[in-house]
Amino acid sequence: MKTGKLRVPSNDLSKRVLTEVGFEDRLEGFRLRERSGPITVTMYSFAEVVSLLNDPHPRLDFKQLEEWIRSVMGDTDLAKHIAQAIKKGNNDQERTFSIRDLMEERLSQCGMEGHHEENII
Repeated sequence: MKTGKLRVPSNDLSKRVLTEVGFEDRLEGFRLRERSGPITVTMYSFAEVVSLLNDPHPRLDFKQLEEWIRSVMGDTDLAKHIAQAIKKGNNDQERTFSIRDLMEERLSQCGMEGHHEENII
């Protein structure tokens, strides 16, 4: 069964998506600012990654994100779609929007609808 592009997640997957990870499984990215330059962002949850992707100037290693989704979250379906978005995107902005939309869809499926409007970090 599908909603949008992604298959409906299992209860176990939903729990992993909504749970913070430990220090060793954290993900790092950057917010770019005109005057201060890159600001490191350390993310311990799926929702924090979505928050970064909603920033006007996010920087994230998409291949690393794909692997994090696959190995830490255990979400092979989303990881596959992220890999496709990486290949299809003509630039990082297109990739960011596509990946953000996929991750927001997954959050919505797991019960965190409307999360994209909040700034968690």
